[in-house]
Amino acid sequence: MDKIIPETLKKVVEEISNLPGYGEKSAQRLAVNVLSMPRGEALNLIKIFMEMLEKVHPCKECGIYTEEEICPVCSDEERDRSSICVVEESFDAFAIERTRKYRGLYHVIGGRLSPLEEITAEDLNIESLIRRVEKYPVKEVILATNPTVEGEATASYIYNLLKNKGITISRIAYGLPFGAVLENADDFTLSKALEHKTPI
Repeated sequence: MDKIIPETLKKVVEEISNLPGYGEKSAQRLAVNVLSMPRGEALNLIKIFMEMLEKVHPCKECGIYTEEEICPVCSDEERDRSSICVVEESFDAFAIERTRKYRGLYHVIGGRLSPLEEITAEDLNIESLIRRVEKYPVKEVILATNPTVEGEATASYIYNLLKNKGITISRIAYGLPFGAVLENADDFTLSKALEHKTPI
């Protein structure tokens, strides 16, 4: 069967499969979707990818993807510089920004601890977080890693590094999403919802 698959297509699927979050099937779907596009659109997509690779890079301060040396958040003098929100990836920070409820700074660690994937603390952008906390007048660090086993482990690891720095360390609350039905919630989500209950 493999003999009928074009070698170039095989290589593309292999490369996409190496990306986090992509297995062989999802890599195949993406490759086929690109092949199914009109040639002009596919070439335009590739051109945009090349432009992104040339222009977009992590901010030197916080790690958020930006086209500038310093991202718009870090360069905004009106942001609250006493608060840093730690996220796994840039798009987590972008999601928080859309709420318009947070006016502090961010720190992107670039993933989460995962022994199964051999991702250790040395692979993440954690040391620079410690340096920022020690260098600047930071009063609070908000741990906004994802509510997964790996996200929890990462938040716990960072907490232990910061707990003696004389700052407030917060964890974003999570539990039941708005509009959810209790009987459909999993045990972990329900237990966290109860754990983080708030008075009314």
